Amino acid sequence: MPRTAVCVDIIQSAGAEYRVDTPTRASPWGFTIKSAKEMSAERFPGHVAPRFIFRIAQSENLLPFVLGVHRAPLALPALRRPDGTWSILDESEIRRQGFTQTARRFAAINGRLKAVGKGKSLQERVDERGKLSKQVFGADGFLILAGAGGKNICAACIPLAEAKDIVVDQTLYWKVVADEREAWFQVGMLNSAALTNATLAFNPKGDFGERHLHTLPYRMMPSYDPGNDDHKKIAGLAKVLASLAAGHCTTGAYLSDPTKALTARRRKLRILLENSPELLELEALAAAVLGATPSEMIDPDVIKES
Repeated sequence: MPRTAVCVDIIQSAGAEYRVDTPTRASPWGFTIKSAKEMSAERFPGHVAPRFIFRIAQSENLLPFVLGVHRAPLALPALRRPDGTWSILDESEIRRQGFTQTARRFAAINGRLKAVGKGKSLQERVDERGKLSKQVFGADGFLILAGAGGKNICAACIPLAEAKDIVVDQTLYWKVVADEREAWFQVGMLNSAALTNATLAFNPKGDFGERHLHTLPYRMMPSYDPGNDDHKKIAGLAKVLASLAAGHCTTGAYLSDPTKALTARRRKLRILLENSPELLELEALAAAVLGATPSEMIDPDVIKES
């Protein structure tokens, strides 16, 4: 999905349809399009009704234990129903709702998409392989977000009450967990060096180092056991570490700035946390929980499918 087609700067938030424009690289949301290739020079000024504006959770927001608050607005030709399911609308349906200028802007984007020769409309692209329509989170529980690439696994979670307007970008994996302790247990395990090290034997490498982790960490991580004291301790420690990480991001302008290099920001936060007694204890518990060697914990035939 070309980011320039969906990410927006809100120029004026007044009236039935807000005035918006495509972010420039110098704008506060410029980081959303910095890696754009297809349609990188395109701009789509116009108006969008606020019901079609959401906030994107993307890799640039995700640091160890914490999801940053700089979540860029994006405009989609879709509505999230009260039950959390999605309705994807064409321009005529949007126009019938009374949002003529919104429909006009989405039509302009579709006109440009046709011109670049990919043959798919904006509506088709935003729900490629069901990536949008599958984002039905529910009302209770926690949304866990994890990075999809790199050597070190990175994860955070937020209550679903804080995720009502969030759309998860393809640069992140997500899942919903009903139980708070289970959510924090998974966040703690995913951020642990113990789980990262357990996946290294199966992590494919390219010319620039380790590549996507895919679903291996989730397959190697044991299911949460509410009767297991170590599991409960990991959950509690992860929650404390999230608070510490959020504090570092509040006081450290570099860490909280999504325009800065993501790998450097994640590395700096890990360094700030690495000597905390909470992380040291979590690492010891995570290693104990994993126990067996990677070859004992996962069937190699399963890896071929991932």
